[in-house]
Amino acid sequence: MQYRSRFFTGLGIAFLVALLNGVSLTAFYPLFDALGDQGERFYIQLSKHERKLLQKAVLIHFYKVELPEQLTGQQLSDRDWKLYLIPEVPEKIREEQSKAVLDALKDPPASRFSAIDRFHLITIVKWKLKINESGYSPRMVIFTALTVVFPIYLLRLVFHLVSVRLIAGTGYMAIRDLRRDLYSRLHELPLNNFYKEKTGYLMSRIIHDVELVAAVISSNMRDAITNIFFILTHVLLLVYLNYKLLFISMLTVPIILSPVSLFSRKINKSTRRSQDLLAELSGVLQEDISGVRTVRSFAVEDWMTSKFRAKNERYTWRSFKELFYIRMGPNLVELMSSLVTIGIIALGAYFIDGVNFTGGEFFAFLLTLLFIIRPIIQLSGMFGKIAQAEAAGERIFELLDSKPDVVDPPAPRPLQKMTQGIEFRDVEFAYPGTDKKVLNGVSFSVKAGQTVALVGESGSGKSTMMDLMARFFDPTAGQILIDGVDIRESRIHDHRSRIGIVQQEVFLFHGTIRENITYGRPGYTVKDAERAARLASAHDFIERFPEGYETVVGERGVMLSGGQRQRISIARALLYNPEILILDEATSALDTESEQLVQKALDRLFRNRTTFVIAHRLSTIEKADLILVVSGGSIVDRGTHADLMQREGLYARLQQISREAMQDR
Repeated sequence: MQYRSRFFTGLGIAFLVALLNGVSLTAFYPLFDALGDQGERFYIQLSKHERKLLQKAVLIHFYKVELPEQLTGQQLSDRDWKLYLIPEVPEKIREEQSKAVLDALKDPPASRFSAIDRFHLITIVKWKLKINESGYSPRMVIFTALTVVFPIYLLRLVFHLVSVRLIAGTGYMAIRDLRRDLYSRLHELPLNNFYKEKTGYLMSRIIHDVELVAAVISSNMRDAITNIFFILTHVLLLVYLNYKLLFISMLTVPIILSPVSLFSRKINKSTRRSQDLLAELSGVLQEDISGVRTVRSFAVEDWMTSKFRAKNERYTWRSFKELFYIRMGPNLVELMSSLVTIGIIALGAYFIDGVNFTGGEFFAFLLTLLFIIRPIIQLSGMFGKIAQAEAAGERIFELLDSKPDVVDPPAPRPLQKMTQGIEFRDVEFAYPGTDKKVLNGVSFSVKAGQTVALVGESGSGKSTMMDLMARFFDPTAGQILIDGVDIRESRIHDHRSRIGIVQQEVFLFHGTIRENITYGRPGYTVKDAERAARLASAHDFIERFPEGYETVVGERGVMLSGGQRQRISIARALLYNPEILILDEATSALDTESEQLVQKALDRLFRNRTTFVIAHRLSTIEKADLILVVSGGSIVDRGTHADLMQREGLYARLQQISREAMQDR
């Protein structure tokens, strides 16, 4: 455990807090007895058992015997023996006798007393005798008790705050690390997970589920630990005060905690469903915000509102049930506790005898019992929160335990600048969880610096080949080699750092144009961004904005046109300066003017790098060094534009369709 020393230090201090609280409660014992005492001097009562222990300790200490009848005449004449013979109840031990016998309690012989009796003598009995030795009036005892209680409470408060800082702080640090690990795992998940899972579900796990776990292992965990220490230490105090009454009280604990078992299963089930519904609600909201243009263009605002309202209604009702179960358990526990308290007060009349169990002891017992009922109630409430956290934790660890399908090799090769080229060798691929092959026996080679175009019908496998090139997935069979080295022998980060991708649907982050061009590379300056923008034919339109490169592009770049977003994406790739460039339908959604500007920028981007181009507009790839015609997951033809047109195969037919489409525009 990373924070073991911090956590266990907090545990030790929390235990000290519980001990200090117990000590403060013992101060109320003489206080309660003194409240009803009308005498000039206050003397606290010793029970029969305590008198017996004290008498034994005195005789062993002074006379080296254990019973009064073993005293000899010589011994009696040596001392005022009446001071050392403990009186029978109900007579109390007064100042002079208390002072005389206190010497016997300095160090009772271990061989003559059990560990418990010895501890009892040197703590409780000695403490009582010191009170009697003082000879205070009842009012003075009350004042002294209150004077002692205040600094103890103050010290307890200080230690309590320190324990909160250490224990709760450890919990929050653990949650910080958990959220960090979840975020890291998110980047390792197979892309297939993002295709199948709604964004809202993933966000719900990282934010809402972690918050539920955070509450338990931070503040709730600290409260639970403190409450357990309070119960353990205060039960020992109750044992001393009256173990018989405590035993009767303990029999009621199952009754007090019975609502916990009744509601914990309901809470667990309700939490699972509530978190699922929250994820669905987040998913609907995320889709609505991201697709706001589509929603409004189809005039389906009312339909989306009704969809959101239905999810919101279900989530609200489920959240209410969850909260109802969580609150109901502790409230029932509190009701049961009140009934038990009434019963304990009734039993007190039976046990109080003024000697072995005084009125002060009973009130101290009742005060201590009432004090630990609160921790018991809080611990019972913890069961509901633990049930919540358990359900959230299962969802979290389901994500953490998921295995990435692309991993670094045990001994990665250092990355070298590409000098020879790229080779696909008998590459096959099927998406995880399916048997259908998307690619089947793909083989081709590309020299460094060449431009390769991939053409074919939609769904033929072109984008999948490039996903394998970028190691978003690994081939199920075959190899992809760079300079004769399998790309799986390099670190994923190193391999991807040599690749730049310009997609059809450009994703711009909410921020300024400069931040998007220099994305992920804060070391670049505005001049660097401007130089890349000029090469991407983007500088002129950027300068027309009032704020220039500091213009905020909005969510996903909605403030810019498609051509402008594409040119910023190209500027980003130019600044990145990759060895290998992948363009996936980079100009298919642009108008003619924008396409010409983007194509001009792409021509600059192609220079001195190996480029793969996927395009439906075949006019953009006629100058490629190699054209691969893909159909049904296989390469059915290859060559230059002139070669393929002469063969009048699939490529020629696609060219014809493309020209007809351009004429129709």
